[in-house]
Amino acid sequence: MSQQPAEGTGPPEVIYVIRHGEKPVDLPPVKKGKKGKKAKKQKPAPPFGIDLDGRKDPHSLLPLGHRRSGALTVLFDPARGPLQAGLRIPAALLSPSHGDPAETVAHRTYQTIQGLAGRLKVAIGTPFEVGQEVPLAASLVSGYSGVVLICWDHERIPALAQALPTAPGTVIPGTWPEDRFDVIWAFSLLSGQTAPRYAFAQVPQRLLSGDTDTVIPV
Repeated sequence: MSQQPAEGTGPPEVIYVIRHGEKPVDLPPVKKGKKGKKAKKQKPAPPFGIDLDGRKDPHSLLPLGHRRSGALTVLFDPARGPLQAGLRIPAALLSPSHGDPAETVAHRTYQTIQGLAGRLKVAIGTPFEVGQEVPLAASLVSGYSGVVLICWDHERIPALAQALPTAPGTVIPGTWPEDRFDVIWAFSLLSGQTAPRYAFAQVPQRLLSGDTDTVIPV
């Protein structure tokens, strides 16, 4: 786990959580007929993930995912015109640590916000690993300010959302569908609270062909 400096004294006004861009299909292992032998993974099939240099890499985004990364850069920091209604420019960017720094930057969560980081001239923080959503949420509320954008593993985004201090009665989807890459979960700080509380909303990205204007159902 790499240590990153805090971005300010919390709580942040807005926390955005997104999933990484489109990825290669996860193939199930092929079962061997003989007992005692380990199952082998199927060989990857196209379309393949590619890194920023165009090399085939199973941990990287599909070309479509790289397109989404570029579109997200413009969505959160447009070169011309105003931001989409309700969105704000992030001051801090976070993605999961994968141990070795070289491995971390090669993963699709990091790649998805790498273009935005370059545009904003903001380093991507990687202080927590996937599975550490509770300490991540606590760190966010106490150690960051302004607007924070997190790109995380979709299977663990609901756990992160549940760990944030939301308003009483807030209902958050318990799962993030495997086929949805086009939604932003937004947490906005409520005023007049004795302790930090956030209102939850979903914002359809509507960036690429095939994106919908629907939210993830509860």
